[in-house]
This record gives sequence, structure tokens and C-alpha cells, in this order.
Amino acid sequence: MIRIGAGTHKGLFLKVPQSKNTRPTMDKVRQAIFSAIKDKSVNAVVLDLFAGSGSMGIEALSRGARKCYFVDRDRLTFKTLRENVLSLNEDKNKYELFLTDYRLYLKKSKDIRYDLVFLDPPYRFTIDPDIIRYLLENDRLNEDAVIVSEQDYANEEIPGLSMKEYRYGQKHVAIYRKEKTA
Repeated sequence: MIRIGAGTHKGLFLKVPQSKNTRPTMDKVRQAIFSAIKDKSVNAVVLDLFAGSGSMGIEALSRGARKCYFVDRDRLTFKTLRENVLSLNEDKNKYELFLTDYRLYLKKSKDIRYDLVFLDPPYRFTIDPDIIRYLLENDRLNEDAVIVSEQDYANEEIPGLSMKEYRYGQKHVAIYRKEKTA
């Protein structure tokens, strides 16, 4: 079980998907991430891509996000994600759930711009930089947007974004911030 660390849903336990492809972010790592991004989730439009249990997006909602888009393509994982999100008893306008591949979601949701993006693909995927570039090139990020990338390898610098990387065991977590245009 995973527990929400702060906000309106503090202490809420979430179910964990029974899937080999899913690895929930440990509570202490999630809390460190939210500490590093400070109040970025307040009134934010959030994308939780590869949502898994939904813990990152749910934590953002708990801390005041305006809306969260949850995306996962695995049916069993999505069932758990849906149960977790519905257990919040949040206004249905505060979230949307998508059972689809991330590429299809990004193409179909081209009018949405995000303030906060969580990327935590299944083990050993090397797609985070490509997704981040896509979001930048297609003007999908609001001014001062933050992207949190979790993966099993070092993150790379991406032009137009500042980056600070943290290491938690085998996991590399990068916090990218969209640079302000003058």
C-alpha cells in the first residue's frame, strides 16, 4: 500500500497494481519530489503519464491541483488506478482517466497545456527525453511548467529546460523547469 503524504487526502492509502510493469514511487521518494517542487501543484493542470497507481497525480490533487489527467495502457493497472481515483470522492471535473497508449493520448489531447508533468514509464524504457521534447516542440507546457522524470538511468539535459537530478537507490529523478522567455 502507498499513502498520500500531504493535503486534503493526507494519510489515504492507495492500492498498488498487481503488474510486473508497474513500480509505484516509494512514499519517501514521492515526498522528496513534492518537497523539491514546493507548491507547484497548487492550481496546476497535471499530467500523470504512465500513471500506475496514480499516486503522483493523486498527491498533486491532494495538494491543490486544479485538474489531473491520468494515463495508463495496462488494463489491470488501470482498474486499480480508477479505484484509487474514485476513492477520493473528488469533483469529477478535477480529473480524467485514459486507458490508452501514451502516444495516442498525446496526439488526441493536443489542446491541453500542462503546468506539471509526471513521467515514470515501465522499467528500462528510454523514452522520457523524447516525450519531453515532444511536449516542448508542440507547445504543451505552460510558462514555468515543471516535468518530473523518473527512470532507471541518468537523465539528460534538454535545451529550453533547466534540470536538477536526484538519485534514490537505482532510480534517477530529474526535475525539469521550463525556462522563462524574455
